[in-house]
Amino acid sequence: METWFWVLCWFLSILTMAVNGFVIFLVCIKRHLRTKTNAFVVSLAVADLGVGMIAVPSLFFCSLATECTPRSKEGLIVIYVRVFILYISGTNLFSLVLERYVAVVNPLKYLTFMRHRRVIQMVLTSWGIPFLFSLTIVSIRPSGIGLARTMLGYLGLLFEIILCVILIFFLASMFLVVYSRDRILAKQLRFNHMVARAKTQNKASAVRWVALITCVFLSCYGIMMRCSLLFLTGQSCNDFHYKIPLQIINSGINPIAYAFFKRDIQQE
Repeated sequence: METWFWVLCWFLSILTMAVNGFVIFLVCIKRHLRTKTNAFVVSLAVADLGVGMIAVPSLFFCSLATECTPRSKEGLIVIYVRVFILYISGTNLFSLVLERYVAVVNPLKYLTFMRHRRVIQMVLTSWGIPFLFSLTIVSIRPSGIGLARTMLGYLGLLFEIILCVILIFFLASMFLVVYSRDRILAKQLRFNHMVARAKTQNKASAVRWVALITCVFLSCYGIMMRCSLLFLTGQSCNDFHYKIPLQIINSGINPIAYAFFKRDIQQE
């Protein structure tokens, strides 16, 4: 591959590791930041840190090996590991959005639903589902490489579609609730234009960032759906020039929207 591609990917990878590592470090050293929501933020940051550490290096060292091709056993192992860590990032993002969905849509039920034990269960599930997915594929005997590719295609496509549809539903529901509450608040505070306007601008800025994150996430998973379909037909994706950078960007901007926009982390 071209030199510019590796320079860009390594730069994005290092930047992603630095940003997510900073979020993990900040939450771990500040006791008052160890909240329920930040537990999901840290779990997502760890997963995105893994994307930065694995996605580009695995592809780089695989490109140096003559036997590491997408149709070889070594190439499939590299694909499994990269897809595994990407799915972990996706499921952790889903858990974080689900926690915010409950807090925004059903704030009265949040305290009873989102207990400490429930948080641990959701975080473990976010890591366990991709692990079981990868374990199912890897458990196939080496003689069944064709079967492994077919299962990876079908299961991957199903997982990606379900994750994207549910994530869109949760985000759309939260946006509708937030905007409806903003309209009610604006009517109640009509006598104070400056307060209402400032709050609306802050909300709009956060919504734009979350919308940008969602678009990048859907673009990333749209490319992965295309690869899953190609896997089913026995073809190679041949889209590393834009797929890998987009996956790294997706993991790099997650902390910006889901961590740095939180008031407690902003204050630190």
